[in-house]
Amino acid sequence: MSKVVVTGGAGFIGSNLCEALVQKGYDVVAYDNFFLGKPENLKGINVKTIRGDILEFDKLNKACKGAVCIFNQAAASSSPMFIQDLKHAYAINIEGFINVLEAARKNNSSVVYASTSSVYGNKNELLREDMRIIPPNFYAASKLANEHLAMLFASQYSIRITGLRYMSVYGPHEKTKGIYANLVSQFLWDMQKDKAPVIYGNGKQTRDFTYVKDVAKANILAMESGIKSDIFNVGTGISHSLVDLIRILNKILGKNIKPQFIEIPVKNYISEQNADTRKAGKILGFKAQYSLEQGIREILTT
Repeated sequence: MSKVVVTGGAGFIGSNLCEALVQKGYDVVAYDNFFLGKPENLKGINVKTIRGDILEFDKLNKACKGAVCIFNQAAASSSPMFIQDLKHAYAINIEGFINVLEAARKNNSSVVYASTSSVYGNKNELLREDMRIIPPNFYAASKLANEHLAMLFASQYSIRITGLRYMSVYGPHEKTKGIYANLVSQFLWDMQKDKAPVIYGNGKQTRDFTYVKDVAKANILAMESGIKSDIFNVGTGISHSLVDLIRILNKILGKNIKPQFIEIPVKNYISEQNADTRKAGKILGFKAQYSLEQGIREILTT
């Protein structure tokens, strides 16, 4: 079996990716500092777990020995984290990411890493990988910096490095993210308790809600595709408004809960998110399999 390493492997996306990789027959190492990730996310999944931080280069490098690919899911993965501690968040996302790239160089591994749709900012048009980008916040800026670093490493050292710009990802194992969880999960948890979910603004904002199992599949396709290095959007290509999300949740739960609308309390709140996924479809053969309703229904059965 080929060895692969998933940094952030006990986290929300990382644990789902570990499970998908094990199902494909890979020898999986989950490398995690257990800040947001939790051991219970890996319960029943046949992986080797190493407690470590991507800021600890020697430990990371040792964990990656013999790996054909490193999947980097470890990050300060939400804009509020940068407000709370900007220097530490940047250390994780920049210095930590460089450590991942350097470990890949030393171990002759390819890299697939998580970027984000946040790099696009507020665009009232289809999000394309080749469009001009101005990051709207510190988190997005750190992820765009990752993309530039990855391109330079790929060019300088002939490493295969693929970035995936995730849209709005939701699914199982998200409880441990708490306040940083996706709106689908936060609204679902509230409505299961008969609480009114809180919507910023008028609820007409749109998101491309993407089920985490589709994201895991995109990561594996990126590794197995053999492409040299590139950036891809990962989403469904279908957007839903927040009001529509509430309607779908009420339908599935058999409830009629009205949301609470409040003024938008944050700067640069995304109004539209509509991904062009044709490039990932053409080059990686990726196509999301889960509709929003299908994804929510599967969460409720897991």
